[in-house]
Amino acid sequence: MVLSTQFFVLRYRLVAQLLIFILQPMNNTVRTYLAAYNAIAFLFWAGFLVCYLASSLQMSATSLMLLNIAQGMALLEILHALLKWVKSPVGSTIAQVASRIMVLVFINLFIYKYADVTVFRLGVLTVSFAWTITELIRYSFYFFALFGRQFNTLLWMRYSFFILLYPIGVTGEWLILITPLAANGITLSIYTGFLAVTLVAYVYYFPVLYGYMFKQRKVKVTGK
Repeated sequence: MVLSTQFFVLRYRLVAQLLIFILQPMNNTVRTYLAAYNAIAFLFWAGFLVCYLASSLQMSATSLMLLNIAQGMALLEILHALLKWVKSPVGSTIAQVASRIMVLVFINLFIYKYADVTVFRLGVLTVSFAWTITELIRYSFYFFALFGRQFNTLLWMRYSFFILLYPIGVTGEWLILITPLAANGITLSIYTGFLAVTLVAYVYYFPVLYGYMFKQRKVKVTGK
């Protein structure tokens, strides 16, 4: 009975110490982890871009694998926001990551069935460049920021390129989403209903996220 009680107390202390470690403000271990995360994510996006260009702008199996890994890693950013390791709002982080993952799933589903459909190919081309440029800038900016380094050019790119890349990326995402309608025509179906609901979500969240970035730009770039 005594041993059992001691074991319970020890386990409780370990859990408590782990929670304190996780929830405390950024420490060197968290900073090192985030630096590694940003560096690895940057490398996967860079690898995807190189592979995509080398494949003559075709989504090869290797390109798709790298895209899945690079974009899939973003799921961890929800955890980072929840644990307050980063200053990103949890709600906007979930919305942005969820929309990207959703589109990524449909790329994987449509890649062989609709590979020759012009709308799909244009959508994949658009998001490939819009996503990649955005993420290469974002991850490199965050990496250097963790060590207190701030380059004016990178700062400007981080809070200026989104003005074009964000709407371009959303356009590409919708080209992918409407691919079945472009290929088969518009019919009443579960997928059509899904698109209608998704459209409502995009109409709501796009101005919110876009507006948030403009607010950030005003603070970071103009200093107001």
